[in-house]
Order: sequence, then structure tokens, then C-alpha cells
Amino acid sequence: MGDRPRALLVWPGGLFGGAANFGVPQLLAIAAAMKARADVDVDVVDLDAEAALGTKSLRDVLARGGPYDLVGVSCYSSYDYLKVLALGDVVREVLPRAWLVTGGYHASARPNDFTTPESPFDFVVVGDGETPMARLASALVSGKRPLLRVLGPEAVAHPGEMPPVDWELLSRYRATAREGASQAEIYLSRGCPYDCAFCMERAKRDTSWRALDPTQALDEMHRLDAFLDLSGWTLFIADALFGMKTPWRRAFLEGLARRPVRARKVWLLVRLDLLEREDVELMARANVAPGFGLESGDPEQVRRIRKVGRLSDYLDQMVRVAEWARELDVPWGANVIVGHPGETEASLRTSARYLDRLYEIGTTGFLSVDPFRLYPGSPIDEERDRWEADTGMRVHRYPWWHDGDQEFLSEWVDPSRELTFRRAHALRYELFSPILEGVRRRFSYGGPARDYFERAISEQLRFMRPSMAARTLAMECMWSALTAGNASVDVTGDAELASFSAAAREEVLASAGVALDGGPVSRALCDVPRERFVPLEQLPLAHLDRALPLDEGGRATISAMHAYSMQMRALGLAEGDRVVDLGGGAGYGAALAARVVGERGAVTTVEIDAALSSRARAALADLPHVTAVCGDAHAVDAWRGATKVMVGFDVGDIPDAWIDALGAGGKLVVPASRRLVLVEKDVDGVVTRRSLGDVVFVGDRSERAQVEAGEPSAVGSREARAPSA
Repeated sequence: MGDRPRALLVWPGGLFGGAANFGVPQLLAIAAAMKARADVDVDVVDLDAEAALGTKSLRDVLARGGPYDLVGVSCYSSYDYLKVLALGDVVREVLPRAWLVTGGYHASARPNDFTTPESPFDFVVVGDGETPMARLASALVSGKRPLLRVLGPEAVAHPGEMPPVDWELLSRYRATAREGASQAEIYLSRGCPYDCAFCMERAKRDTSWRALDPTQALDEMHRLDAFLDLSGWTLFIADALFGMKTPWRRAFLEGLARRPVRARKVWLLVRLDLLEREDVELMARANVAPGFGLESGDPEQVRRIRKVGRLSDYLDQMVRVAEWARELDVPWGANVIVGHPGETEASLRTSARYLDRLYEIGTTGFLSVDPFRLYPGSPIDEERDRWEADTGMRVHRYPWWHDGDQEFLSEWVDPSRELTFRRAHALRYELFSPILEGVRRRFSYGGPARDYFERAISEQLRFMRPSMAARTLAMECMWSALTAGNASVDVTGDAELASFSAAAREEVLASAGVALDGGPVSRALCDVPRERFVPLEQLPLAHLDRALPLDEGGRATISAMHAYSMQMRALGLAEGDRVVDLGGGAGYGAALAARVVGERGAVTTVEIDAALSSRARAALADLPHVTAVCGDAHAVDAWRGATKVMVGFDVGDIPDAWIDALGAGGKLVVPASRRLVLVEKDVDGVVTRRSLGDVVFVGDRSERAQVEAGEPSAVGSREARAPSA
């Protein structure tokens, strides 16, 4: 056994972040085919599931189970492209002699992305992976390396003739499966012959619908149930198209009703034009919930997207199915796409009116609202010139999957001559947020796993929060500047970004437990546009309550918002006060203080880094009661006599010179040796000190601090607020 070649199949997942499905049935099917065809050992690794076990990296996986002779890394979607290349580099470094292969939707759509001289991959599989990977396993045993780098397509014509998957390959994850997964996943069929314009399915070449026999499909579900115990799970049948053929569909549903698995609910995706009332009745008996790709509520747009199939009354059919589901208490879900090429403001408003009617009374359905995403291999991508000519769509960044920020860049498309990306984004929030709120209020399903569907509804509302909108608009500003070759962007006149960012700050501060009492400090935190004070690359994070770097080394930062709240409240800052901000960075703290003290007060911000001080002067130019000074906070004569002073760096031991310079009746709030300290001097000069808690700020970078530390003097910002959360 020890002499047999060893193979590893890797599911990259979210790379140790976020909830995922449990099961990786694609890799299990490939592993079964490889072991049936060749004398090889095969391990399957799910990096999402590994996170629950404390695994930190792919290197740990390779060290634990290696050495391997063949490693396959799934590139399921185009979002995975960059991370799969990075994982491939790790495998190539650790196992330089192993054969390295990838496959999946993106590999099928763009195999040449993996055959460049820089690519770590030896082979790329197009389409179904079982036969090509089994051939590779046989070649590995024989020692005859294939000459072709691109393998396939070789579709599995009859899935029922393939060896059954071995769920025990995932036994390592069984005890912790629920920690990393929100639902279990299984495949019963493959292929979808429909031609939806946005879908990647055609990239796999063979789109014919091929399924296990209904009895085999039920047996496979029960094998998973026996392995995992589905009694606490929802089970997702992840087929691109469930039950295309009516006899198969009804035989399966009838069989599932007679032989139910222990899952709380079985969830699947099916087309509207396949269903009749009998199907919904069978779903009610079989504990099944259907999901539908509705895509739009506008008849013309539905036809453009190529969703109607054989139906002449597609949207009316959705209403009928919803009525049947309500009568039978069957939960269901529908998805719509906002900003699909060809979309106009009129079509979006028509779609919203239709959805209002669909969900206007008690409903057992929920709704997901997605932005359009341009996937390589989809009909729109393959026919992009025609779509651009016919609709006026404009793709701002192509090919987007070669860049970071893939989620945004895949969506950065003007839908038509009449509708820009920015306007489509605004309409998504304006028109569909109220509908989603209505769905939450009216959701009337009362059967098993109601909480599962309530979470899905809440998740959709989360996607509509101001923080999500602010991030998207900031990404557009950032990438517009980058593609134009600009190192910065002026967002002063962007009213839409300002509005969403203000709402996002309020949302984020409330979540962080920062007091929003309507007082001057909380109003300043919500109203002062933090996005004006951060570097271009930090713009999408400006609304978050975290410290953000102002320079490449992170030695200077703009504080988390709650840190300014702590300091200004500790000072008792009020209208008419005069305040000094030492280590003021790009001026955000001064802008907050200026809002609190008002025009009857005054703010002086001192920053030692000339470049940051210059940025602060520019950003604060519209505030006549603020003075930005380039100088050293330790030059106390510049601020001697000040009665309210806040400091933005950890000074270590508070200098005696600072205590002396503080005016009678004054307050100084300063990070000192990882504690935030309030220093008060009464009118008689008596000084008291009080700790306000632990904080983390960057250190003092003045020449004085460098000399005391025995280090050479360095030019740079001394602001660098980074308080602990």
C-alpha cells in the first residue's frame, strides 16, 4: 500500500472564512472514479472544514498527509481564480515533483488562464472531472506523463454507472462539521440545457441533463444521512437543474416522501416552467423546498435574460406556484438580478411592482436580490460584442478575475445606455429594500426549519444595509481612480457616497456599542465624512470602526471611531472649547473636534509628518476655526497653556514638560504605556491622573523618542492611532 501513488483533491472554499456547505460531492465523485480506475490512494481536503479543526494553511495539510504525487485544486468559480493560483504556488513549492491539476467552472471557461509560463499547474481539466482525472491517475501509476496540458471535455454520460462516492473520505470533519457549514450538500444530476444569459453552465460543454436513477438518488441521500446524521441539518441538492424530466422528478419525490431522510428540510433549485400543482403537492409530502431563478419581474427583461423556456406566461406561473405553496405550506425562494445587461430604470421599476404584488399577502416564500455579475463562459461573455451593441452595456474592468476585489469588479457593469452602474445600485436599494422588509413581515411558513428561511431573509436584508452600499460606492470611486491612473480621489462632491457613508457609520457605531445619544460627539462621528481623510486604497473601509493605515508601513493610522469618542468625551469637549490635537495625522480628529466645538471654538492639529500635515490642511481648508500645523508635539511652547489636549500616539511615560505646559483647569487625554490616561490640572496646579482602560496605539516617533530608544531618527507620522477594540 505504501508504494501506491498518492493523490490529494483540495476544495479551496473561502480559505478559512465564512459559513459553507458541507460535502464537496464534486471531489468525492472524482476520488471514487480515480480509485476505481487506478491503483492509487486519494485524500480529499475541504479547507472550509479544516478551519474548524484549527488548520492554519495548506502547508499544514500537505505536511500532515504528504508526500503526494498528484494534487488537484478545484477552481469552481472565477472568484476562486487568484486564490487557486496562490494555492498552486504553495503546492509547487512544497511538492516540486507532484503533478498539479485544476478544474471547475472557471477552468472550463478559461483553461488558458492556467497554462501560462507563470502558472504552477501542469494540467487543466475542462468539463466533468471524473474521466480525465482517472486517466491522470492511470498515467501516474504507469509513469507515462501526458503530453497535453488541457484535458477534456469527457462528460459523464450516465452518472448511475459511476462508482458511488465514499463519504468516509470526509470522516475527519464529521465531529466539527456544523462549526464550518450552514447546510449539507449533495449532487443527484448534472447539466442544464437551458440558455440563461448570465450562467456559466455552458462552459462545461455538455449541458445535457443526466441524473442518477431515482432509486440510486434516494440511496445516495440515505448514505449521506447515515454518515452525517442529517437530523440537525438542512440538505441542499446542489444540481444546476433539479428534476428536468417529469417522470424522474415525480418518482424521486414520491420515493422521498416514502423514505424520508432525517434532514430538517431538503432545499433544491428547479425551473418554474417544469412545475404543476402535483409537483408542489409532492414537495409538501417529501419535506422539500424549491428555489427559483426568477431573475426579473419585467416581461421584456425576462425574455432578454432567456428565462422563459416554453412558458408564454412565465411571471404568471410564479404567482400560481406561490399560491399553491401558500395553500400547502411549502417554503420557497425566488432570486432576481438587478442590473442585468439591457436593464433600464423602467424595467427595474416594473420588476419591483411585480414583486410587490407577488409578496403582498402572507407568503411562504422569501426573496434574494443579487447584482448582475459577468461570468466568463456565460452567453453574455461569449457574445459580449453583440450585447454591447444591442444594449449599450459597458464592462468597466475586463477580465476582472485577474485583479483583486473580484466581487466588486465582476459587478462593475453599466447595464445599458440608459442605466449606469451607479444608478442601478441606487435603484437596488430604493426599490428592493422595502420589498425585502415586507417579505420579513409577511413570511407565514410554519413548518420544519422555519428558522433556516428566516435567516435567509435576514441575510438578504444584511446585504441591503448602508455599510454594504457605502463599501460598493467607495470601491467604485477607488477603482475609477486606479483605472484612470490617479493616486487619490476627491470625494467631497459625492453626495450619494456621503449619504450612505453617514448611515453606515451610524450602523457600525451602534453595533460597536458606541453611545449614540444625539449629543455633539455622536453627531460628529456620524456626520463628519471620514472617507475624506483616508488614503485611496482604504476608501472602502472608511466607514468601519477600525484604525486604518495612513502610510505603507502602518506606522501612521487614522483611529477607530470609538477611540475619538473616548477621548473627546473624556475631555468633556463642548461648544466653544479650544482644543489641541497632537499627532493629528490627515486631520480627521481635528474635523471631529471642530464639529463638536463649533465656530465659536478653535482647533489646532499638530502633525510632525510634512506630507500628512499638508493633506490635513487641504482636507480642513473649509473650516476656518481649524489650524493645521506641521510640528513636533514635544515642542510644547507651541501649545503651552492649552486646557484641552488629546494625543494620538503612545508616548510611553508622560513627559513632565507636557504636564507643565497644560493650562490650569486643563485636561490631557493621552495613551501612555498601553493605557489611556486622563490627566487633569486644577486651577491651583494640582495634577491627578486616571486610567481609562487598555488601548493599543502606535508609538511616539519624534526625534526625542528615537534618541531615548537608541534608534536613528526617522521621518514619519507620529499620529498613528490604533486603539484596541
